[in-house]
Amino acid sequence: MEVAPGLHRIETPFGPRVNAVYLFAGSRGSLLVDTATDETARSHVIPYLQHAGVGPDRLRYVLTTHSDYDHMAGNAALREYAPAAAFVCHELDRPMIEDIELMITGRYGEFSADHGHDETDDTKAAIRAATGTTPVDVGLQGGEVVDLGDGWRVTVLHTPGHSWGSISVHDPRSGTLVVGDAVLGNAVVTAEGEPAFPPTYRYVDTYVSTIRAMRTLAPQTLLTSHYAIQRGPAVAEFLAESQAFVDRTEQTLRAELRGAGGAVTVRELTEKLSPELGGWPQEAAAALFFPLSGHLERLAAYGLIELVPDPGRPVKVRWRD
Repeated sequence: MEVAPGLHRIETPFGPRVNAVYLFAGSRGSLLVDTATDETARSHVIPYLQHAGVGPDRLRYVLTTHSDYDHMAGNAALREYAPAAAFVCHELDRPMIEDIELMITGRYGEFSADHGHDETDDTKAAIRAATGTTPVDVGLQGGEVVDLGDGWRVTVLHTPGHSWGSISVHDPRSGTLVVGDAVLGNAVVTAEGEPAFPPTYRYVDTYVSTIRAMRTLAPQTLLTSHYAIQRGPAVAEFLAESQAFVDRTEQTLRAELRGAGGAVTVRELTEKLSPELGGWPQEAAAALFFPLSGHLERLAAYGLIELVPDPGRPVKVRWRD
């Protein structure tokens, strides 16, 4: 669907959720933001491009917002469709976007060694099967301007927090900001708007800075990957909701650690705090490893908690008296 002149939202299925990618169709060339999965790139994204008149020669840029497979797994399919297009992403996320094995071990398996949490072998196999990678042509830093023709220019913004290299695209002409997963409200939702799992921001201070920057920018329209289109007052509400979840998580985690009476594992924290923090299914509690790890790292930097190694077992954390 066209959500602003020349700006299209392409919705693809992703289990019980929507996975939206975005097309800026300009007279000088077009920019595609994210590619979904290999299957849905072929079944949904490429047919939409063709219907919109964006043939291989019109697609100039394919931008990946960050290093999660549901945003870049269709890259190889788009490379086949438009071999001359330049594939771009932030330099910090580039290694994982180019190498799905690195993403599986470095992002989804980040908590395996210290905390005993990893994706199942079946999930890893499904990620591999869904993904086609291709080399990135240009690594970005944020601040780059893309000329789409007839005076239409959009700007790439560095919006870290969900990952170090998360980027967004700002369209001043329509007052629109395309953010991928850079902000995540108080839950990632299903296609029906029901909570599916917790917000998976990872780096708290940078995530908060990103929310603050977006509130200052004050776009009229906010376009995400897994939520409905936000317009007008709903934009400020969503950003405020994102900040409020961070604040509530920090307060709840501190209270739990103070009252724990000893050292606890991160898994124990995810299971205990999940029903307090959101209405997602309890089986989704493990997704809290991402935000809680960020909050714990910050508390450790403040000197408020200490890590308690337990050889052969998950690391524990303890509030400092």
